Amino acid sequence: MKNLKIKSRKTRLVFPLCVVLLSLLTICCNDDLKVDKETFFPPKADKESRFDIFYPDSGGFGTKLILKGYNFGTDTNYIKVTVNDKKAKVIRANDNIIYAIVPSRADTGYVRLYLKKGEEFEEFTSETEFRYLFKSNVSTLFGVPGKAAEDNRLDGPYAEALLRRPWQIVTDNDGTIYFVDEGRGQSKNGALRKASNGNVETLVYDNNGVFQSPNGVVFSLNEDTLFIPNRWTGSDVKTDVNIVFSTRDANFVNTKALVTIPKAGTNSVAVHPKTGEVFFDHNSEGAVYRHTGNGNYEKMLVVREGYNDMEMRLLFNKTGDILYIIARKKHCIYKVAYNAATHTFGIPELFAGDYGESGYASGKGTGARFNQPSTPCLDPEGNLLIPDKMNHCIRKITPEGEVTLYAGQPQTSGHTDGLPDKAKFYEPEAVTFSGNALIVADRGNHCVRNVVIE
Repeated sequence: MKNLKIKSRKTRLVFPLCVVLLSLLTICCNDDLKVDKETFFPPKADKESRFDIFYPDSGGFGTKLILKGYNFGTDTNYIKVTVNDKKAKVIRANDNIIYAIVPSRADTGYVRLYLKKGEEFEEFTSETEFRYLFKSNVSTLFGVPGKAAEDNRLDGPYAEALLRRPWQIVTDNDGTIYFVDEGRGQSKNGALRKASNGNVETLVYDNNGVFQSPNGVVFSLNEDTLFIPNRWTGSDVKTDVNIVFSTRDANFVNTKALVTIPKAGTNSVAVHPKTGEVFFDHNSEGAVYRHTGNGNYEKMLVVREGYNDMEMRLLFNKTGDILYIIARKKHCIYKVAYNAATHTFGIPELFAGDYGESGYASGKGTGARFNQPSTPCLDPEGNLLIPDKMNHCIRKITPEGEVTLYAGQPQTSGHTDGLPDKAKFYEPEAVTFSGNALIVADRGNHCVRNVVIE
């Protein structure tokens, strides 16, 4: 065992097992952590402090973490504990023992202890890592896996409803799910549908009006309007309207034209998280446009000069100063800075993957590989969660561009529920985050999946 006083230096945690067990027995039996409120005191600034051991060495969210050492003090205002740099809640201390709670989604990493002495914090770092155990599961939320609706959809209970290639998906603050079944033309091939309270219902079918080729769905900032890109395909679609909208006041059953650009081939709409501005792609130009009101619009940027037909998907980060542009057909993701005050974008830069290079690889930035990345969402921490469609899995991308596997078995299609690394998807197309769950439009399986983490 090595005692430390130097900041950021690792504590050697070599401790006989019998001593650990005896210590735990003592804690449990004597309830040493009880401290009289009148005896609260900080760690003594003129004396050495030690961080000798933590226990247990693994666990998930809510695990009771015990740190043992010397001169911790008893006032928790002077104590900070982190697991993999995520702050743990310190419950109490008795000068030699600290009792903390492992935070959610901490992941595996070192335990660090900070003791405030005077104006400075003394830092101690464990030599071994706390092994974080995620409480995760993938399940089928609704739809009959592998069974597609042929002519008309089948509405009804979650376990019986039939979907037809669920294409895009979004949730409101009440947890109601709105999604689009893929379809082209005027023959009820595509639809806007709703799932809530255990039932699926169809709101709008493809028709001979403006709603003919639904290719996405996104909420306005106040969630009173759904924006739906209407993809032009050149044959079976007989309208030039490329974005339609539907309002909550009308129960989302009526659709009207928002923007009309002939042959735009729009695939995605993004709403700015602060201003509510509406942006959309122009697939034929490889460009991003902004809706300026009353059906008007302006061209904002071209992603890559001389290139089009990327099948873009658009999403802002939480603060709205970065727009992510997923170039699905080109197997990569761009990002570009946005200034909401001046309504101007910077120059798009490659963020993850390599233009035109398909494959599967984790890594950072251009070292990662995708195969048709599709419609993403943000998790509560601002990471991108993105369905890697033809790799049949879900990927996670940090704001720094680090790409890892989130769920599924890469390059292996199928339908299997269970732990995230054992689950199987079939051409997942879109994701949205609701509460503590990731909702997945599992297009090839004709169902919607639920990925719950803690």
